[in-house]
Amino acid sequence: MFNWKNVPKGFLMGIVELVPGVSSGTMALLLGIYDQFLGAISRIISKHYKQALAFLLPLVLGMAIAILTMSSVLDYFLQNHTMPTHWFFMGMVLGVIPMMIRISNVKAEFRAIHFILILIGIAILYAMSMFNADAPPASSAGMELGDLFKYFLAGILAASMMLLPGISGSLVMLILGVYPIVIYAINEFTSLNFEVLPILISTGLGIVTGILVASRIISHLLKNYTYLTYAGIIGLLFGSTFAIYPGLPDSGAGWIISIIVFLAGLSISYIFGKPRNDTP
Repeated sequence: MFNWKNVPKGFLMGIVELVPGVSSGTMALLLGIYDQFLGAISRIISKHYKQALAFLLPLVLGMAIAILTMSSVLDYFLQNHTMPTHWFFMGMVLGVIPMMIRISNVKAEFRAIHFILILIGIAILYAMSMFNADAPPASSAGMELGDLFKYFLAGILAASMMLLPGISGSLVMLILGVYPIVIYAINEFTSLNFEVLPILISTGLGIVTGILVASRIISHLLKNYTYLTYAGIIGLLFGSTFAIYPGLPDSGAGWIISIIVFLAGLSISYIFGKPRNDTP
């Protein structure tokens, strides 16, 4: 049975997934539906697919509404206020780390191997950030076969990460250098520019593939290697700041704005990540 109460929950998940920082997995955790969400995805290809779809479809509808209505706002800020927007994203990402440290129970559970994983995650993201230093403008996005394959792979990785609490799919796309392109494409599509459809189709197919494949893997990792998985997430969060870092402002006003939006992003993520009495 279609549960309309899940539409606003999906809307919230869609909004946070658009912004690199708080993931839809984190929002599902805060809304108390994370286990149901992951379980329903893993049951889509099974005899229980009807129950899974009944739970997921209103969430997907809510996420779609959020993405279609909010992408133009993000596209505007990315195009016209790139530096403060990236500083806001950095604040959002770093604000999630206290929540991850809390649910990872670092003091009691972490050993040397966990801290090694954190360092490996930081190193991997630092290396990846070096390849995106000269990313092209979103409006000049390529649509050759190689470009479309890149969007497809980015969709797979983004979908895989969005299922985890802590890592957002949009953050992965930002690290891979395709986030502004996808946001631009969504905005153009809502303006009835259908020339961007190849970008959206290839990314969308990657997202669907990633969700279907990754849900079982992530369930296995979280069940059997919980704290190792959390350690990897923490490392990726720290390391992702290298990919997001836009440089230093070149004016006094730029410094003030960047500091304000950084602290705003930090506060928003921290508030989302605070423990609640009604969450598991």
